[in-house]
Amino acid sequence: MVYDLHVRDHCWVKSRIAARILIRGYYGRLMPRDRRLAACLARDPGVSERLLGQALASICARNGSNDYYAVLRGTLASNS
Repeated sequence: MVYDLHVRDHCWVKSRIAARILIRGYYGRLMPRDRRLAACLARDPGVSERLLGQALASICARNGSNDYYAVLRGTLASNS
């Protein structure tokens, strides 16, 4: 089986977008467009907590930042 790396799962792409919005929110740089998109993605059943966590870890690792746990803690604290 040959897997084309250019074809991405829609749920994975949506989760990466949601993770980028979480990172922007952590740094206080959310725009109204981000809030609207985040509301849509929060209702999407394909954007699971597991995929969102993996996407967040992937973005933080790719950028070489250690913000993964800080963003995760900030997100969990805002939900409490």
